Amino acid sequence: MPAMSELSVTIEELRTAANALISAADSLQRFFSSKDDNEEELLQEPRPLTLEDVRDILRHKCEEGYAADVKQMIADLGAKSLKDVNPDDYEPLVKAVQALGTGGDDDA
Repeated sequence: MPAMSELSVTIEELRTAANALISAADSLQRFFSSKDDNEEELLQEPRPLTLEDVRDILRHKCEEGYAADVKQMIADLGAKSLKDVNPDDYEPLVKAVQALGTGGDDDA
């Protein structure tokens, strides 16, 4: 095989390999950019509070010395305990409890 013919074949193989690499790079970029977009969307969508979330928040506030206030707030919602609180009331309850001791409540 003449040298020019071998060179032409080698050049063509390099071009094919280069195109394959460009295609792979484009695919990776699309995959990771769409993954980043989905993560951003998930971070922007707040998930509803669960009983466990609320229990953890209230427990911390009780440990700070506000147990009586927390119990009163639960009672004010017509519940005997946290498990009796309507899930629709979780967010307002958490906001009120988080305000304890910050100057945003009557006890501060």
